[in-house]
Amino acid sequence: MTKLEQLSELLVSEISQFEKTVARLERIQKQQIGIDSSNLESALQQQHEKMEKALAHHRQEMKSLGYKLQQAKAYPVWIICVFIVSVVLNVVLFIFI
Repeated sequence: MTKLEQLSELLVSEISQFEKTVARLERIQKQQIGIDSSNLESALQQQHEKMEKALAHHRQEMKSLGYKLQQAKAYPVWIICVFIVSVVLNVVLFIFI
């Protein structure tokens, strides 16, 4: 009989705990807690606008850099060396002739 008594006591305590939890849940449900996300939305919108401005600025800088690179005159080193050697040879030949 003692086992049956222990089980019934345990069952009664579990039922009372369950009833307390249900009562707490009912109180919480009656409070109708509202979630206000307007601050978060405005912060996200501001961050989005900042990112759009930064991206537009970056695009403009990349476009400007691309244009400058197209206009840049870059010669290979061997061409510059050949040019310098030819100038030196011309000067030497001019002086001795």
